[in-house]
Amino acid sequence: MLKLGKNKSVLSISAAVFRLLLDVSYLNVISVKYEYAGFKLNFSIDHYALSWLFYLGCLLFVKDRLLRVSDYFFITALLSVIAPLTSLFGLDSTRPIFPVLVVMLSIFVIYSITRVRLLSFTRLPVVRNGRRMAIFISSLFVTFLFAWYYIAGVKFNLDLSKVYEFREDNAELSSKGLLAYTNNWTYKIFNIFLIGFALHYKKYWLVLLLVCVQIYFFAATAHKSVLFLPLMVLGIWFYFKKTNSLVIIPIVFSGIILTTLASYYLLGDIWLSSLFSRRVFFVPAHLTFVYFDFFSNNTQVFWSNSVLSRFITYPYDTSISHVIGHYLGKENMAANNGFIASGFAHAGLFGVFLYSLIVGLILRFINDVTRNLMPIWLAVGLCIVPLRNLLISSDLFTVMLTHGFIAALILIYLARTNREFI
Repeated sequence: MLKLGKNKSVLSISAAVFRLLLDVSYLNVISVKYEYAGFKLNFSIDHYALSWLFYLGCLLFVKDRLLRVSDYFFITALLSVIAPLTSLFGLDSTRPIFPVLVVMLSIFVIYSITRVRLLSFTRLPVVRNGRRMAIFISSLFVTFLFAWYYIAGVKFNLDLSKVYEFREDNAELSSKGLLAYTNNWTYKIFNIFLIGFALHYKKYWLVLLLVCVQIYFFAATAHKSVLFLPLMVLGIWFYFKKTNSLVIIPIVFSGIILTTLASYYLLGDIWLSSLFSRRVFFVPAHLTFVYFDFFSNNTQVFWSNSVLSRFITYPYDTSISHVIGHYLGKENMAANNGFIASGFAHAGLFGVFLYSLIVGLILRFINDVTRNLMPIWLAVGLCIVPLRNLLISSDLFTVMLTHGFIAALILIYLARTNREFI
């Protein structure tokens, strides 16, 4: 393992290289091919220098080793949210500074909550036979859904190019009412939980079986993300069981952007740049600016579309994401974004602060209840999908309920043991 000081230096340099590669991609590909979609180039040395000052300052939030789940959250926030956001701000001087400052403040609030000594969940008791309960509950949901898809008569499909032909019809057959939630929990949380523990107990035959079950779930749901979830858990297990260094994450991200640039320059191919550089990194960052622009000048929602719907009238005819899609001139587009933009859409700065407070408390809870009671890679594997959705694509309450983050927190709490991770 790298020495601590050296490891931190390598991580910082790797993170800086990733940001630089994003800049190169934006300068030479994204702003050239997708200017019509709002990705304009208006270079100002003052903006660009300030963007790097912001980005390098945010390295203070990042640790070089994975000791807590929050350590994974902050490195992901730096690379997936702050890097593309500051890159856009630095290369397009028409972008306002306000959203960048709010995002940084949000991350600072979350960081402070995870580090403050006055708050602790470490005294919460370990549930007797809790791990068995968690495994039983997960197995029950997985078994039910496996049977239910067959009973519901969904049409199974393994062709990635035809997923949109099956998705809506299969959802109509199998995901009505409460099942719309529990089905999501099953293939995003419960089966992933079982795969993680099968890896932990070295039951590799069971891992293979559960991966096959996940492929079956993909064939029924027609959601490509379902197919790749086990790969994410396997990657976390394979890497973090050997080392706790986080340097690999910016290196992998840099490798992805380098691949898109090589594909563009050597093969004249725009597809990889569109899929990764644009869609994964710059579109969420662009939408953050759009959300702040729209809801700074129009009525905020105040959770009238969810938890306060009985008390406040929702001011728009369509969902928030479709309102933003319409604002961008695309009538049928659902422009989803992460919890910071969503919090601002609900209640401005108060909404961002409230969401940041809740996210900070959730991360502190996970940090405390898993400390010395669960392998860190396993806790990260259970949280990786909800945390990513939280950062770039979904409202906090949507992640908690629809995407199953609540279910993941319950499983984590139940699955702890003080018997050397047995």
